Amino acid sequence: MKATLIISVYKDAEALEAVLKSVLIQVEKNIEVIVSQDCEDPCFDELIRKYGQSIRIKHLQQPDLGFLKNKMLNRAIKASSTDKLIFIDGDCVLHPRFAQQHILSLRKGRFCIGRRVDLDPKTSQKIRKGLLVIPSFIEMIRNKSIRTEESFFLPGFAKKSKGHLLGCNMSWHKSDLILLNGFDETYINPGFGEDTDIEFRAKKAGLKPYSTRFRTIQYHLFHERPDREDFVTISKNQFFEKKNRTDFRCQFGLETLEA
Repeated sequence: MKATLIISVYKDAEALEAVLKSVLIQVEKNIEVIVSQDCEDPCFDELIRKYGQSIRIKHLQQPDLGFLKNKMLNRAIKASSTDKLIFIDGDCVLHPRFAQQHILSLRKGRFCIGRRVDLDPKTSQKIRKGLLVIPSFIEMIRNKSIRTEESFFLPGFAKKSKGHLLGCNMSWHKSDLILLNGFDETYINPGFGEDTDIEFRAKKAGLKPYSTRFRTIQYHLFHERPDREDFVTISKNQFFEKKNRTDFRCQFGLETLEA
């Protein structure tokens, strides 16, 4: 296996099936998939059986005790069997060269930062219902998707990006994540934390961010966004307190993870 694709999910089976369909059309076939489910629920079991015939899939679950995504990410790191780890969310459909470009770009000592297109409701519904695997540019423009420029595949166009790390489109060398002690499990509120915190600690450790814009393309399925302002405020305050630390390793991460 050249890399591990870690997909963070909760209970949206329809979205995960759309993502797995896009995994099937990846140019790079030599990857394993870890479905990292932050709850114990049988909603994905049929999908895992169906797509497990064509894709090497590991399915991890844990009790539904709140938003414990970072703990699941650490469990996925430990369960992975490769050194190159690609992280996405379970509602982000992948361009056929997505995995290939992460693999080509990633190396020890740097982490890869990608962007995403935010699809409109109509295009998203077509993908969810199996009418499309990935959208065309014309369809996205017609239906008023957001950030459609992020769908341009320009592998020869390297551009420095000042954008922050997105947890839905990033890749890391496993040894670098071990160096950082993985993701900080004290962030237990949605909307902020798992990417901002580890990006800050990685830079503090001397790891270099590397933009994969126009190469690792993904399409985020539309969904209604709940009001998370209070949760985000809590996590931001937590992060600003942690920024004063001298150590780039989190206290609760890979080393304290229960078996």
